[in-house]
Amino acid sequence: MCNITDHPQYPIVLATCEDRNQGGRLHSLVPSESERPSLFSVHDPFGLRKAIIPLFRADADEILTGMGTGFAVDPWGKYLSADHVVDFVRPTAPHRSSKFVVPPGVHLLGLLGMGLIFGEVGIPNDAIVRMANFRTPAVPVDDPLNFAGGSSSRPYDIAFIGGLNGPPPEMIRNLPLRSRSSSPRVGDLVVAVGFPEIELAHGAALELPVAITEGMFAAYGVVKALHPTGRDCSTPTPVFEVEANWPSGMSGGPVFNSAGEVIGLVSRSIAPSEGDEFGLAWAAWLAASVDPSNWPDSVDAADCDSRSSWGAVRIDPWTLEGFPSTREEAVALAASLGGDFVARSVSQRLGTDTVVVLN
Repeated sequence: MCNITDHPQYPIVLATCEDRNQGGRLHSLVPSESERPSLFSVHDPFGLRKAIIPLFRADADEILTGMGTGFAVDPWGKYLSADHVVDFVRPTAPHRSSKFVVPPGVHLLGLLGMGLIFGEVGIPNDAIVRMANFRTPAVPVDDPLNFAGGSSSRPYDIAFIGGLNGPPPEMIRNLPLRSRSSSPRVGDLVVAVGFPEIELAHGAALELPVAITEGMFAAYGVVKALHPTGRDCSTPTPVFEVEANWPSGMSGGPVFNSAGEVIGLVSRSIAPSEGDEFGLAWAAWLAASVDPSNWPDSVDAADCDSRSSWGAVRIDPWTLEGFPSTREEAVALAASLGGDFVARSVSQRLGTDTVVVLN
């Protein structure tokens, strides 16, 4: 691989949707003098850290184990990660686009970004998100050992996760998400962001305020190959292959293109050989993996910086109240406002007052 810093697309500049839309707080991903572009720490506690979160498993004894990385899909409690990060909560074999409820006694937790932390401080309860359900796209594959039917379903390494409760607005941000075709090309520069040290953060749940040590890192790589139908029949997830160093704790973390848009998530990797800086990694290719009908309704296919939801709308004089996540909430809000307010589907450029009424 050529020197990353000599790549024409280096450095990649990242920002949340809210910051991009407001024209501020852009984060140019450049390592410090003591670090290398292959893996380096990222300090953006009020932007990226509010969109990208570490995920934990809590067992029956309240022992926490770091599982990987996830990131917010919208402001209302939907997240994306890799299926292999969260599949321990799945009670049965997956079926095509099945949705699973997290069973009792199994706890998948996310830690939201709280901003700067000095010393040993308690973590507020609303910063810990309990995940209630997840959905993984799956495809039928031939299975010679399945004597009953000859085929079975195999999951893509992508999971849409739903939080038990919506996150506090001050603790959540969103990433520009490219849900439709914007194919990576061989030779493109990409960067992954996640928590490679997350596996070091474990201990009793009650000791979480003092036990957790987190670190968000970025890792550049160059696309080497495209696999739109998966690597082979046993790994059907559409992926793009990257020469990169993506340690295991980064699994599920977002992978950005040179425009700062999420086009994939960290799926699998082979560590660099001794003496090498880069190994081999595969990113789940979102636009190739998820059928348009399977994206959450909140994802606006036309604008990666916008999200779709509901509002109470009055046409004359024009007024929009609220931005609730469901039609039921919007109907109740419109009824409480009275007058000519009605519930309408709307799309908002996050962080701004720019709204488009969709129906």
